[in-house]
Amino acid sequence: MDNKKKKIIFMSVFAVGLATLIAGAVFLILNLTRKADVADGEYLVSAGKWVLADEVPIRNCTDNYPDSNCGPEEGEATVMTDRVVWDFTEIGKGTLTTNAHENDYDFIWAIEDGKLKIETKWLYDLENEYDYKLDQDKGELVLSADGEEHKFVVQE
Repeated sequence: MDNKKKKIIFMSVFAVGLATLIAGAVFLILNLTRKADVADGEYLVSAGKWVLADEVPIRNCTDNYPDSNCGPEEGEATVMTDRVVWDFTEIGKGTLTTNAHENDYDFIWAIEDGKLKIETKWLYDLENEYDYKLDQDKGELVLSADGEEHKFVVQE
């Protein structure tokens, strides 16, 4: 084999090795900087309390009349209510309030086949099944059932 062929083989092997090294370094950096994936159930528990994101405008709405119809005007600030709060206390268990903790109700829950199933010990036992979308980056949980959709946000 002459020197020219050896040089071509050497350069080809060197180029493939360098490309492999660069690709490996890129994947290593991506893996190290990537946020650790948390299972949906674990995230619900770690986030703690989830508040129904009813937007109630600050003006003309008071605690005495939380259901008054006074929608926000364009660009107006809004606040979150704390009347409906789901508290996922541990995997499979939690508490629910619908009246700012005047009454708290225990519930059990599970995530199965992409659905959030909840059994609440209310005045009578309630069994609900929701399609859900969980955005861990935004801290948002959207529950859908029977054509209705309810958005919850992590309570800080």
